[in-house]
Amino acid sequence: MEYRFLSKKGVASFVTGLLKEFRVYGPVKKDGFPMYGEIASPDELNLLHTPTHLSPKQYLFPPKETLLKFKSVAPTSPFIPLQRGTPFLSPSGGGQGEEIAPVVEAYNQALFGVHPCDIHAIRLLDRVFAYGTPDANYLKRRERTVIIGIDCLPDKHCFCKSVNTMKAESGFDIFLHDIGSGFLAEIGTQKGKELLFKYTKTRRATLKEASKIDIFQKKKAESFTSSINAEASTLPLLYSGSYSSPVWEKIGKICYGCGSCNNVCPTCYCFDVRDEIKANLTEGERYRVWDACLLEDFAKVAGGHNFRKTRAERLRHRFNRKFQYQVDRFGGLFCVGCGRCIRTCLVHINIVEVTNELIEESNRKP
Repeated sequence: MEYRFLSKKGVASFVTGLLKEFRVYGPVKKDGFPMYGEIASPDELNLLHTPTHLSPKQYLFPPKETLLKFKSVAPTSPFIPLQRGTPFLSPSGGGQGEEIAPVVEAYNQALFGVHPCDIHAIRLLDRVFAYGTPDANYLKRRERTVIIGIDCLPDKHCFCKSVNTMKAESGFDIFLHDIGSGFLAEIGTQKGKELLFKYTKTRRATLKEASKIDIFQKKKAESFTSSINAEASTLPLLYSGSYSSPVWEKIGKICYGCGSCNNVCPTCYCFDVRDEIKANLTEGERYRVWDACLLEDFAKVAGGHNFRKTRAERLRHRFNRKFQYQVDRFGGLFCVGCGRCIRTCLVHINIVEVTNELIEESNRKP
């Protein structure tokens, strides 16, 4: 691994250079809270941030995005509104007389100041959206994205150490380590190296400077106050054996079913697809929006049947998606330990505490 030293001013110069050819998104303070936003100057960045409210996932998989636009060129429109507020694209005519244009909005963008947990989350999303039928919108956007990570210290809700996401060893173009006198830039890709050399002055890091990374990592590992009381590799088996646990009913009684935890999670990727037709009834667009498995209507199907009707069932499903189901499918835990769901939950449901309760329950079994 190659490390380059750059000064604090060198980081500012680097960001200024990136702004010439990328839209740059990074952690900024909005109303006193760390949030990701587009910046116009390096002075706007807050690199000492705790995890942002929403992850940088939003720039690869937006909360709402248009997938295609359509319009009728037939003498009579095939678009029939079934009822007020529920537009429907009639299949009559076999699609003749219609123009359909896929929409892929992608541009050069740089995600700056991404924490290790979020880098791990993006790598998981890369697998998801490349799986089966590749998602053109996500993959095109990902192809044009540069990721500049930065190390961090945990707050009281972080537990990335427990799920092995405390360090990022890949998935970035450049990763910054603050060593006090400046930054060490860890080169992750050739593209990252070229950008670094193009826009700022660096020198090869000394062994003494590089050793400060290990010192920081030790300090970081000792700073966690929240942790899961089991090895990450044992969690899929734990959850598979806890399907009938009374824990689900207990937390289901207090859960609002609001979906806040889904919306802030960096690895949730479920979406709903909707059609919206203009008042002229001859053109419109199809778009997708984030969906949430904690919402009551998420698992409702034709005829009104809901195969996860209770909040307890929906909570159990969400937790198992993070610790069991997706492991079988994609080969890794889908919880990266960022703690966003804990910070956001209105009734203080804590994924670490729930998991530890399941561990205690499992240990009591004969």
